[in-house]
Amino acid sequence: MPSMRKVGWRGRLSLLAALALVLGTGYLVGERYAARDWLPWFRSQKGSLVSVTEVERQPVPEGALRLLQLADDRGLIVNVQVREPPPDERPHPVLLTLGGINSGGRVAEMFPDTGRIMLVSIDYPYEGRRRRLSAWEFITRLPAMRRAVMLTPPATMLVLDYLYGRDDVDRQRIVLVGGSFGALLAPAAAAAESRISGLAILLGAGDLQSLIEANIDVPAPLEGPVAWAVNLVVSPVEPLKYIHRVAPRPSLLVSGTGDRRMPEALGQKLHDQARQPRTSVWLEMGHATLESPEFRALVAAALAEWLVETGFLSPADAEAVRSLGVDRS
Repeated sequence: MPSMRKVGWRGRLSLLAALALVLGTGYLVGERYAARDWLPWFRSQKGSLVSVTEVERQPVPEGALRLLQLADDRGLIVNVQVREPPPDERPHPVLLTLGGINSGGRVAEMFPDTGRIMLVSIDYPYEGRRRRLSAWEFITRLPAMRRAVMLTPPATMLVLDYLYGRDDVDRQRIVLVGGSFGALLAPAAAAAESRISGLAILLGAGDLQSLIEANIDVPAPLEGPVAWAVNLVVSPVEPLKYIHRVAPRPSLLVSGTGDRRMPEALGQKLHDQARQPRTSVWLEMGHATLESPEFRALVAAALAEWLVETGFLSPADAEAVRSLGVDRS
């Protein structure tokens, strides 16, 4: 009997050692994956624009609002909403937006008037319900969500192909604006696409693993492991990997000191990693949405000021930016 107990303990120790080896190897592989530079992959996934289909057109007081579907020769389909100003002899500056998960493709319709600005909102290449998902629904949709995250930089590049094919676009004034969820993806998209003239990050952050841990609602012992696992899905677009590659193009980073969704410390990491010419703006506010008065009064105002300072917009054109988030009820 003693010898059997001794063998049993050895077996258990061997099992524990094997488990520790598997977990340790998995952790190291995961860390290496999370640290990988995906910029070459993003660029390799860019196809050639083969079709532009108008899905819907709405007249607006000034210009037109069009829903377009772009397709490339590799099967990527991107929905974009274009707010077109009235025809003008001069080419139009462009604000290209990556917004929230639910509102990303509809930012263009939230402006009461864009003046001379052409506003283009990119929807994420994801099909399916995006809100109020159960834990199981979220898990089953992770592959599709990861695909959408990975294809956002190539999708942005495809939109640039479309814009460069228009005669009414000022190619020297195409600014990418990322807000909310889009603020996390915009640095990778701007780094991959050299035709973007400047980048504005509104209420973003860096260090996605810490950001996930700060926002998930799971029992305390599971926060770290769950955040680590979810980070593997989104780590290819980690903003800290790409924000410094936007230079020498100008960048704007706007953060809130009381933002719980994008904690100040993680916002500071992003500010610190960005290179000159960089403008950092800290506002005494929490996390704001497009519809909130705080966004218009503070965030949109900071964006408008930067666009004028960098020469992307004239003071008159920038007034249209300040109208973002106007209560039209």
